[in-house]
Amino acid sequence: MTFLSLLPAAGIVWTESRNTEGQELQPYVRAIAGTLGLCLFSIVIASFQVVRDNFAILTAPFLYAADLLAVLLLSWAFTGSLWKEQRGKVAIIGLATWASLLVFMTVLWTQEAFNKPVDYAIHSWQVPVWYLLVLATAGTSTVLVWRERDKRHSSIVTPGAFAILGVGALFQLLGCEFLGALLPSGDGLGRLLMILGYSLFSITLYDASLSDLQSYREELRGLTHEALRQSQELLFLIEATRSIGESLDLGGMLGRVAENVAMALRADRVAIFLCEQSVEDKLFLAASYEVLMGDAIVHRQITLNEYPVLQDALKEGQTVYETEQEFASRRKLFKLLGVDKNGPLLVQPLARREHPIGVLVACNDYSGKSFTSEHTKLATTISVQIAAAVDNSRLYQAVEAKATELSTLLKARMTDLRRQEAIFESMAEGVLVTDAEGNVVLINAAAEEILDVRRDEVVDGPLTLLLERVSVVGKFGPEILVSLDAPLETILDLTGQKVRVHAAPVRLNDGNQFGIVAILQDITPELRAEESKRNFITSISHELRTPLTAIKGYTEIMLSGMSGELSDTVQNFLRVIRENSVRMAALTDNIISVAEIERGRIGLSYQEVNLVKIMEEVIGHYSARITERKQEVVREIPSESLTVYADSYRLRLVLDNLMDNAVKFSYPGDTITLGCRAISEKKEGKTSFVAVWITDTGVGIPLTEQPKIWDRFYRVDNPLSLEAGGLGIGLTIAKALVTAHRGRIWVDSKPDEGSTFTILLPTQQDQDLSDLPEEVLL
Repeated sequence: MTFLSLLPAAGIVWTESRNTEGQELQPYVRAIAGTLGLCLFSIVIASFQVVRDNFAILTAPFLYAADLLAVLLLSWAFTGSLWKEQRGKVAIIGLATWASLLVFMTVLWTQEAFNKPVDYAIHSWQVPVWYLLVLATAGTSTVLVWRERDKRHSSIVTPGAFAILGVGALFQLLGCEFLGALLPSGDGLGRLLMILGYSLFSITLYDASLSDLQSYREELRGLTHEALRQSQELLFLIEATRSIGESLDLGGMLGRVAENVAMALRADRVAIFLCEQSVEDKLFLAASYEVLMGDAIVHRQITLNEYPVLQDALKEGQTVYETEQEFASRRKLFKLLGVDKNGPLLVQPLARREHPIGVLVACNDYSGKSFTSEHTKLATTISVQIAAAVDNSRLYQAVEAKATELSTLLKARMTDLRRQEAIFESMAEGVLVTDAEGNVVLINAAAEEILDVRRDEVVDGPLTLLLERVSVVGKFGPEILVSLDAPLETILDLTGQKVRVHAAPVRLNDGNQFGIVAILQDITPELRAEESKRNFITSISHELRTPLTAIKGYTEIMLSGMSGELSDTVQNFLRVIRENSVRMAALTDNIISVAEIERGRIGLSYQEVNLVKIMEEVIGHYSARITERKQEVVREIPSESLTVYADSYRLRLVLDNLMDNAVKFSYPGDTITLGCRAISEKKEGKTSFVAVWITDTGVGIPLTEQPKIWDRFYRVDNPLSLEAGGLGIGLTIAKALVTAHRGRIWVDSKPDEGSTFTILLPTQQDQDLSDLPEEVLL
């Protein structure tokens, strides 16, 4: 009967919960479902003989505890407003307490039943305890629900239902056999009252459903009116938004927006002020609209400090002024808008990402109507749209200006690229560029011609494959260029031509290597011309040597008196002829030596040479000139002979050039010192090297000029340069010949103090300066 009485309540709750799809009815659904489940379980226990026979001891306490749990569940559901967010915790605590009590009672009853088999309903003290717990729960629920009813003005049926359940529990307690059946029919009456109480919950829920339906009807009516109002506002907003999105031109767009905003807010006039982008405290009136007169756009710049109403809105947000409020602060703004009298004013700031864009101003100076909260909300919504449109328009203008600038830069860049490409293609030298992986990325027309390849065949291909195709002669490997990490200059010996290569790695700002760039120059014509020049100079020099020898020989014969006596004047002339012929012969020898050096054909005829003897010969050869220039010679030459294994003629040529420079670049009265000494190894004590030096106290050589004096045709600019003459090749020849002997030559000099040229030579042909002690080289 309890199950049947609760079925209508279950149907009502289930239907309402599905219709509303809310969480409010879920506690009722759970409570009634739990109660029905308890009823079904109790029916199963009572209906099956097997269960009653085998589990009677265990099920007896459960049947009474089920009544208590049913009342607890209903109490939990109908007093849910007391628990609020703690509803779940309360349910868990209640179920845990009930389950603990049931287990405790079952254990006690089991012990009693095994000791003395009795009927639970008649002889167990637990039965009145269960009735008392149901009575206490129902009574407490009645009080709680009655108090909530006073607050919520709900029906008295719910507390009445709990009260009837409590009375039914009381009657059952009075009819309990354990207490002596104080009310013999109390158990039956209690059951009837319990069934009646459960049935009243269906009425309670039905009444609640009717109340909810009425609430829904009232809410729907309110929502309908609100939806109508919002629809109208939405239409105005859509129209304003459409005006905003029609164009990025601020002038026309803001005029239409001002009109739509005036219609949406039902305002007499609307104005839009925008902040100047370049000046922080300046605004300008971008658009205005007056209902009676239409558009009245006046582009006028104002200072923000002069209009505190606008300044306050930008700092504090939306501001609404009523007619009765103080008018002085708005007087200047009203005058700017052409307003003659006071009226309600709405000032809405326009901002984008917390950056001020401008101010929207609406005024009802004609109608005097106040702006409602709906108007302020609508103004806030529209302000976001306007601020976004203005910001987008300005951004578009900035992007358009930037695009124009970039287009101009791109055109200039393209012009530069075309110019650079034209220069690149018109270069006489070949240019080859690779990437970091060694693949060819650029090659110009000159490189195609030099390497005899086609551009489309080698671009994007590996450099090694290209160098293999052009038939490089010699030991130069393609991997040298591919793995290049420092500048390289070399000559490629291609089949039938010589190509000078200047290659260098290309590095980015971060130091990573981008690739390499190589400049190719076909120097075959230059080399051929240089070879022809050398051959010509050599031929001319040899042709000049023969007549110069004859001139010198006949001059010496005439000066010796073998051809007869000559006057002093003639002898002087002959001496001049002899000196110049000697100089011409020396110059010719130097030219021939330079030609041989450039061709790499210095042939040395090694023999034992007495270095002391050669140095004496050099001093004797230049003694006349030294005497003539009133200079002094100092010898630092050992008395015994000093033998070296060298080319006598080449060694004499070196000393002649050094001595010639010492004489030419020393003033009268200066001293020239010639010296030599042996250098012995410490281990064996034998002479392995010789050192030769020629020192003068002449003009000297500046430190910055000293590295350059070994270059061909280089002459140091000093007071004696013009008088000394020469071609500037003597030191070049001297260094080349000393190097060919595996020796070393260097200079120590200071301006106006003189110079010392030092030569180190090995005494044997197979020796090298790497064997020389370090302290000697230092």
